[in-house]
Parts: sequence; structure tokens; C-alpha cells
Amino acid sequence: MKKIILFLCVYLMMGLVTMAQIRVPGKAAETPEQEMVRKGFFPPNTVFEKDKPYYSEDKRYYVTCQSDGNFVIYKVAGSKAIWHTNSHGRAVKTCVFQGDANLVLYDYAGKAVWNSKDDAKRKEWTILHANPITPPPTGYKLTKHGLLIMQSDGNLVIYIFGNISSDWAVWSSGSFEKY
Repeated sequence: MKKIILFLCVYLMMGLVTMAQIRVPGKAAETPEQEMVRKGFFPPNTVFEKDKPYYSEDKRYYVTCQSDGNFVIYKVAGSKAIWHTNSHGRAVKTCVFQGDANLVLYDYAGKAVWNSKDDAKRKEWTILHANPITPPPTGYKLTKHGLLIMQSDGNLVIYIFGNISSDWAVWSSGSFEKY
């Protein structure tokens, strides 16, 4: 018996025998887009489900579209809200990161209640060169349409890729926390 176990261990280490992959019946493999969202990278046309947390890659922060109409970033430790759109009490139907790199909250009539482009104007934001960011998971091609990222420092940022041979931040929640 000891020889059989030793034999199997040696073959497993050499890669000659592989362990069977366990699949849960009825559960499909994760797509690159699903992996991105799970890690806090939101491609264009992402629709945020109400009251669902969307975590940063390190799971220290999350953003959620609350049923009260507010889009909020929370720090997991202490469940502390660190930023919000100040749209609570509004009848928000959907929150979507659009193909034009605009994050928008829409009411039931289809009217924008809040959007990142107007918020950037209020903050007198100019397009700033971004520091290097964690690349999105394999299988996703970055486009000029941008990417919304729930960063591991608590900042929610919209990046546009490929402009002037560099990457640019065009909007930020400004909710980053220093380590």
C-alpha cells in the first residue's frame, strides 16, 4: 500500500497524472467579463444590480447601487460609507457604466439622476495622467471606451485606454484612502 501511495505521489508531482477537475452540475465556467467584475473591473455597458456589493480586487472596499437610489462606496472594515452620489430618496431604476465611459443613475422615466461627466465638471476635473493600474484579467481587450475600476485604495475611477499612447483617468470618486 505504501508503494502505491508513493508511486501516485511521484507521478502527481511529475505531472504525469492529473487530478480530476470537480465541476458543479449546472454551473457554467466563469467568463472573462464575469472574472473582471468579480475583481472590481467593470467594462462598458455594465449594469449594477440593486443592493449587490461589487468588491475591489482585495475585497477591502465595495460599491453598491442601493435601493434608496444612492450609489455608495463602503469600506468593508466597519461597514463605513466613504463616498456616495447623494441621490438617496430618488427613484433610481438602474445604474450603468455606459459605452461612452459615463457612469449614470437613471430614474424610471429614463432621465439621468446623476452622472460622472457632470460630477467631473462640478469638481473642475481635468483629464489627468493616471498612475499604472492593475491590468484587467486575461481575455479582456481594453478599448477607447474605458473601464470603471473599484480600486484597492477605495477610489472608484474611470480610465480611458489608448489615448496619446497612454492611459488616462477621466473621473474619480476621490474616495481613496491612504494606507
